[in-house]
Amino acid sequence: MFLQRVIILSVVLVLVVGDPAQPCDQSKCKLPSCHCASTSIPGGLTAEETPQMIVISFDDGVRVEDYEMFYSKFLFNHSNPNGCPIPLTFFTTHYYSTDYSLVEDLYSQGHEIADHTVTHQTPTSFWLNASSAQWSQEIADMKTILEAWGNVPSKEVTGFRAPFLASSENEIRALKNTSFTYDASMPSRTAYWPFTLDYKSPLCQSPATCPNDSYPGIWVVPNIENIQKNGQVCAVLDQCTAEMSEDEWVQFLTNNFESHYKGNRAPFGLYGHSAFFFYPTYHFPAFVKFLDYIKGMSDVYIVTHTQLIEWMRQPTPLSKIKTFSPWECPKRPSPRCSYLNANHCRYKVGSQERTLSTCESVCPKNWPDLGNPYGH
Repeated sequence: MFLQRVIILSVVLVLVVGDPAQPCDQSKCKLPSCHCASTSIPGGLTAEETPQMIVISFDDGVRVEDYEMFYSKFLFNHSNPNGCPIPLTFFTTHYYSTDYSLVEDLYSQGHEIADHTVTHQTPTSFWLNASSAQWSQEIADMKTILEAWGNVPSKEVTGFRAPFLASSENEIRALKNTSFTYDASMPSRTAYWPFTLDYKSPLCQSPATCPNDSYPGIWVVPNIENIQKNGQVCAVLDQCTAEMSEDEWVQFLTNNFESHYKGNRAPFGLYGHSAFFFYPTYHFPAFVKFLDYIKGMSDVYIVTHTQLIEWMRQPTPLSKIKTFSPWECPKRPSPRCSYLNANHCRYKVGSQERTLSTCESVCPKNWPDLGNPYGH
């Protein structure tokens, strides 16, 4: 039944073509549902009235070793000025050894669990050339897997990042037709605030391609590039290779943060993969020192992508931010198990051994996969 639904949806998606996007008309594009691409602070706020938001995200698999070695060592030692724990966004893919009992735990803690496709297959050209139907199945099946095996309500999985940042027209079309809220794939050398795709996007940097059509209500959270000591830019921390010591990395993070903080206060993004912390080994202590640096700043908040979008819809000054409900401390159900005593379901898939780690007590007959997210 599920596969039949996907096939029907795929046929429909091939037929859906949007209206050509026009230059943004600020007289018609109004918050909370529409926002033109702009470097100006939303809501007419001054920089002094605006919280400096930092968005930290990690892509690919959610693995126990990464959590125990890195995430848990800084998550519980830092909080936002409103007293709430700092939240991260995890763009999750199935094929990279994701542990769904840990996904359930992280969601319970208040972190955002977002979509990064089922397979994350190579090469990059696959995604640039993928049809809307292919994108839709990858996106929809990953959302189903997160709910079925990680107990993350599908309505809460509203954000997406394309593998290799290879965004395309067909990807955006698939997001629109699968009722997602935002895309976080597009690099930008300009400090744009998030904007919607009701109108023409200014972001066309490789490997992303500009959508030509209008997609009302789909938000773009730009990956604003960071500047290295040699003048080169990088949109993902793993790509930032000019800094060669712990002190240089602390300075790199501080300098790029201050360019936002002392500028238009556009959200400062720290986007990467867990491998960033493994090598070189000075990455992690530099990252923690940066978090310590901002710890005492009453106007700096670490937020998820969804919390950022909620602020965009309702630009709220610092004087009222501690009562801004989307940023209140999370109240979510406790995980049904610990990742330490999860159910580990093991499968032979071709020549490979696969494990599904979940709090679900009954293992599916087959390893959940693209086209069969429930493992029937």
